Amino acid sequence: MRILYSIWRTRLMGVKGVLKNIRRQGVGKTIKLARERRRERQEDERITKEVACIQRRTSLEMESRENEDEKAEMAILAASCSDLYALNDIRPVTLTALRNYLGEMASLVAKRSNEDDFDETFELFQVQLDGYYQLFDSFSFGKKPQEEEVLFFEQLTESETGPYKTRLRELFVKQRIPQAYRESSTAPLQNKAVFVQPRKGLNQTFKYMYHYLKSHDGLEPELWQLRREAIPDSFYFRNAEAMAAQAGMAKVAFFHESNDLFGHVQVRDDSKIVQLWHGCGVFKKIGLDTAGQPGYKSVKAYEEYPEYNYYSCVTIASPELSWVFEQFMGISKESGIIKPLGVSRTDEFFDQAYIDRCYEKLYERIPEARDKKVILYAPTYRGLGRNRVAPDELDIPAMAERLGDTHILLIKQHQTAKDCPPVPEPYDQSFAWDVTRGWGMDINELMTIADVCVSDYSSLVFEYSIFERPMAFFVYDLDEYIDDRGLYYDFDEITPGPLCFTTNELIEYIEGIERNGFDPAEVAAFKERFMCSCDGHSTERILEYIENGD
Repeated sequence: MRILYSIWRTRLMGVKGVLKNIRRQGVGKTIKLARERRRERQEDERITKEVACIQRRTSLEMESRENEDEKAEMAILAASCSDLYALNDIRPVTLTALRNYLGEMASLVAKRSNEDDFDETFELFQVQLDGYYQLFDSFSFGKKPQEEEVLFFEQLTESETGPYKTRLRELFVKQRIPQAYRESSTAPLQNKAVFVQPRKGLNQTFKYMYHYLKSHDGLEPELWQLRREAIPDSFYFRNAEAMAAQAGMAKVAFFHESNDLFGHVQVRDDSKIVQLWHGCGVFKKIGLDTAGQPGYKSVKAYEEYPEYNYYSCVTIASPELSWVFEQFMGISKESGIIKPLGVSRTDEFFDQAYIDRCYEKLYERIPEARDKKVILYAPTYRGLGRNRVAPDELDIPAMAERLGDTHILLIKQHQTAKDCPPVPEPYDQSFAWDVTRGWGMDINELMTIADVCVSDYSSLVFEYSIFERPMAFFVYDLDEYIDDRGLYYDFDEITPGPLCFTTNELIEYIEGIERNGFDPAEVAAFKERFMCSCDGHSTERILEYIENGD
């Protein structure tokens, strides 16, 4: 009874709890557990008191300085943050106080954007954000932020405008990221491959290469999800800084889209930066070819923040495309950086086991697809930057009326497009399925099982040509799109399928295939011209280059 009483006195176990633990673990372990819980409770109480003390002091100091300028308030908040960091604690009470103070600091920095001493205020705030980043990083590398963090991120994002945003980019891209890479590059080279994902998740372009390395001896893959647009720029750049420190020790770093993060990085001689690029080909003008156009990056911005100057190699699908990549990236032919080694992610199209799995996944999700042909509609986005939207011109009811007995329609909008139009009733999941997000099949898998591909200006038709199946181009806005972006080729001349300006024209093309069959000669010629380096062995050639060079 004395033992039971001594355990119960901790107030962390009731009598039933004590007896239950004794039966399960014995008296000794139960006493040890009770003592541990008591120490935890005492530490909780100590931290809570410490935080409350800091909060009271902060409130008093802020009240006494309420008529002074923001600089004085910034200094008080910075000191309070430093005191909280000194606790070296990530309990909710500590983190909540930190986020409140950092949020107030963000608002004050925003107010001082046009002041002469803005840089001083900005640097003071960055020091405190560094402390938060080092203390608690649940927001980074694919983890889901907590509710309080989301509120803090929203407040911080609102402040990241004007001079603040400009200064933030300058600080990290020109100073801290190059410094992180330079300092780590003095260490011995590690046999690893850093995959740089600006957003979150394992990008389709990376997927095959990443899993190939996982299943083979050699380079150890390391995925870095920087979470751009999901978190404030302040933390996106800090993620990039941490990634750069690892890339400085890696044998290779892979990128899959244009990015200025390494624009001021001096890549070490025994390492490589390989651009796998997300598209097998290019229709619409991009990169330096759009510099200075309304809504696009200026020539001066490209000069100040280069995006294509740090690559050791850019892998492409065919020698035919070399001039396009050289032009929009500003890379000379003589440099030999643009290499037609093939596109890694197309290798799985040549794997029969992979193809079989794709059909199994389709039939699990849509059993009726066994008896019908699949039309894949996969357009690119419209608009620029964060205003990208999905097109909404396809007449699904008309398609269902004329093709519904023999076909189903899968709609895969561009991954960055917002405001995807819903499938109208009663056709949703009876004739048409929106498979853009959360459906469990990626774009490679969807192309693999598609009997007909309908796209527009998207580069996915290049890889789809590997299957030598029918494709059509639904380009209702062709003239407007060409005027806005410009194209590298005469669109009508190179597209291996009809240009359809109305849904009716598209339906008639598909009906014609059903009546008359399909001659793959035109698609085969397109494949030979633009995809000849994609033969199922691209990944092996890329890794051979990384290992042995040219």
